[in-house]
Amino acid sequence: MDLTIRAMGENDAAAIFEIYNQPSFRHGTLALPYESFETVRKWAEPRSPRDLHLVAEANGRAVGAAALRPFYGRRAHAAEFWIAVHDEVVGHGVGSQLLAAVIDTADNWINVLRLEMTVFTDNERAITLYKKFGFEIEGTHRAASFRNGRYDDVYCMARLRSPS
Repeated sequence: MDLTIRAMGENDAAAIFEIYNQPSFRHGTLALPYESFETVRKWAEPRSPRDLHLVAEANGRAVGAAALRPFYGRRAHAAEFWIAVHDEVVGHGVGSQLLAAVIDTADNWINVLRLEMTVFTDNERAITLYKKFGFEIEGTHRAASFRNGRYDDVYCMARLRSPS
């Protein structure tokens, strides 16, 4: 798949809304069903000037997105991120290219030592992707989220860059 990773723009809101409302995306995140366009648009907006928001584009269409959100103060050495991939292209390397771009920015441009996130323990595809990029499971948050009528666990995962 010919894919371009670029900065997210205002014209990407409809594509992000479509991805956000797919059942597979919702199942792997804290998203609720039936969220409004405005709610999703605000969720995808940078929260600070330091945030990086990316889109994976194929054939002129946004098929994935990611964000890198650095922390502040005593956690300024760390950041969190999210990745979203359209159902139609899952398994075609979109998540890998987005995560590679997030890691490159974190390591080589904003000097992030610790990159972290949580992931549902049953999201094997995402866990495999994160491990491929050097993330390790640091622990389990039991009953961390209510999803599909039950409480589910999440792993906290992180990748530590070796300080130069």
